[in-house]
Amino acid sequence: MSLSKKIAAALDENTKAYNLPCAVSVEEGQSHLTLHLTGLDTVGVAFSNLEFAANSRTDWSAEALRGWGERLASRITYLMEPLTVVETDAQGGEVQIRSQRPTPRDEQRSYYELRLFRQGTLRMQRFAFDKETRERRQTPCQLTREVLERLADDIAASVG
Repeated sequence: MSLSKKIAAALDENTKAYNLPCAVSVEEGQSHLTLHLTGLDTVGVAFSNLEFAANSRTDWSAEALRGWGERLASRITYLMEPLTVVETDAQGGEVQIRSQRPTPRDEQRSYYELRLFRQGTLRMQRFAFDKETRERRQTPCQLTREVLERLADDIAASVG
């Protein structure tokens, strides 16, 4: 069973049984995915964090992380904003991916941020930057279930 089918089954078990906020985790082979849910219904999900671990490797080089980031950015083309690798921290063992063009609403610009870590882990979040206060704050990622399922499989497939 694929990671997407497992996450779909976990969410379908009983949409109303979850006491939000909560975490839902699934595993398939060497892939582990956890969603920190803030909202859930039959159409979509809202989450503060999506965490993924590729247990096939435990220590990724900066080059390997950057390659993973580039594969992710080229593969995940269906979110509200296209993604791009913005920074590689070779010493810290981290790659940062963000939306190329944040979505403007009122005085804020919202964007996705994915961080890849040398342990073979990924964290996805969404942020809003307020131009007036010059501060950013975390906001929920809101996806349909179909997009979430596709995202789960694309993250796993991009590990390479």
